[in-house]
Amino acid sequence: MTEPSSTGTGTNADADVEISVVVPAFNEEASLRDTVDAIVAALPHPETSEIVLVDDGSSDGTRALMHDIAATCTASVVVVPRDANGGLGQALASGLAATTGRIITWIPGDGEYDLRQVLAGQPLLDDNDIVLVRRTSRGQLGRNLLSSAMYALIGLLFRFDARGYCGIFVVGRERWDELTITSQDVFFTLEVALRARHARWRIAYVPADWLQRRAGRSKVFNVRTVVRNVWELLAFRWRLLIGR
Repeated sequence: MTEPSSTGTGTNADADVEISVVVPAFNEEASLRDTVDAIVAALPHPETSEIVLVDDGSSDGTRALMHDIAATCTASVVVVPRDANGGLGQALASGLAATTGRIITWIPGDGEYDLRQVLAGQPLLDDNDIVLVRRTSRGQLGRNLLSSAMYALIGLLFRFDARGYCGIFVVGRERWDELTITSQDVFFTLEVALRARHARWRIAYVPADWLQRRAGRSKVFNVRTVVRNVWELLAFRWRLLIGR
């Protein structure tokens, strides 16, 4: 992975950053600019926020577009280029490591979630340690059935209600720095929730609509992903049992 580069035209370079939004993207050239425009519009104070764009080894023009966005965006933008496609977990880990904000969150680069709805959970941090985003269903039967099976397994192993959790979270810097996430795959976001649960954090939830992608097709949900998630879920349970 190359070190973070390219800071945009926003004015927060010498000021405290209130909100950091990580945006992982793999071959999202067709949707990324609209997604970033929507993020800027959703930020309550773009001048004290930052957007961390992570190019996860794209083979299209995603990385060049990120640098163009960074040079012209009204909010501060950091580009984190990854030389190889490592998947959602590695992309998120790289992006989150580059954040400097007091509040941290993320949304995918395909435009499937509205940052306004995600940030509706920010006030809940006054009385909670982390906010998890629960998606509203879009009616994909196969995906919903597989998700329901996963939720049942999670409930059995961890006594945790993960129903609807889309992987997006809102958390304060101090709490985030207390977590050690070991997953390098799509399980990364579920590990965040399960470690918060294991640490007995106060967890709040906020709903968000699951929107149609702006372009292209999902690169995350497939049978291989489900199988790997189940494997990582069992391995994570074992690590907790032995105190890791």
